[in-house]
Amino acid sequence: MTLSLKPLLLAGALAATLPALAMADARITLPDAAFAPEGISHDTSGTLYVGSLTQGRIVKISAKTEDVTEFAAAGANGLVTVVGLHVEGDQTFACSSDPGIGALTGTAAPALVAFNTETGAPAGRYPLPEGGMFCNDIAALPDGTILATDSFVPRIYALKPGADQLEIWLDDSHFVGEGFNLNGIAYDNGAVFVARYNTGTLHQIDVGADGQAGQITDLKMSAEIHGADGLTALGDGRFLIVEGGGLYAGARGALWGATVFDGEAKLEAIAEDLNVPTTATVIGETAYVVEGQLDHLFDPDAGSPDPYRILAIELPETFQ
Repeated sequence: MTLSLKPLLLAGALAATLPALAMADARITLPDAAFAPEGISHDTSGTLYVGSLTQGRIVKISAKTEDVTEFAAAGANGLVTVVGLHVEGDQTFACSSDPGIGALTGTAAPALVAFNTETGAPAGRYPLPEGGMFCNDIAALPDGTILATDSFVPRIYALKPGADQLEIWLDDSHFVGEGFNLNGIAYDNGAVFVARYNTGTLHQIDVGADGQAGQITDLKMSAEIHGADGLTALGDGRFLIVEGGGLYAGARGALWGATVFDGEAKLEAIAEDLNVPTTATVIGETAYVVEGQLDHLFDPDAGSPDPYRILAIELPETFQ
């Protein structure tokens, strides 16, 4: 059965539209004006999980009532700044990093942290090994291995089922660069796909029979993206890419659909002029996109942010 939260979120619907492009059919405005959301995921019931960059906490948003409730309190399990989120069955994983913009900066080292999805109780904490610097986004392999990107070191880390520490799954100078690099990550059809923030590019990493990283392919992009952030696999070579637009005052962004085939990524704009979005999660035929407004956190000239929102964007048939 297809699950959609759209009927539950019609209050305060976003009326503005763009020709030939989807816009938000509904929106959730976070009640805390200082929350600064970044990552988002959902569980099998359709409940959304959203993390705070500035407060180091995670909240749940009920699909039935739209109530926002605490899932992991500020600083729980060593949370500093919550970046990527990923719900995988009975565990909810979060990337905790420290870009120096949060109330808890300096209190804990960067790590992949885990919570019990039902109770929110800490379920594991896995520091980044060998000088790792910035845990950013998370995906899962079919065998249950959890992967996490590092934006400041050209690495992807792996937490294998039953393991008590992270290992380096990929460390390749191919992804060296200034500023934020490796960002969104997703698995589809025998390969891992990663988005690079600085270059706005998408890359395919083959997965061997032993589960290890193989050949890297730089995908040819049919359109230019500025600030490739969140990446969501839809299956059959189809993805959503969240374009953050940059970290400067006045930046905007977009939601793109990408179809990958034979070394190329054909891009289709789904929604444009979004307020510096960061990432998305998909329930049924709807993408829930976080407007993170990162420019207001990293650029002193950007001023105060608008109210933080999660947009509900109905996907075109090609990406349903």
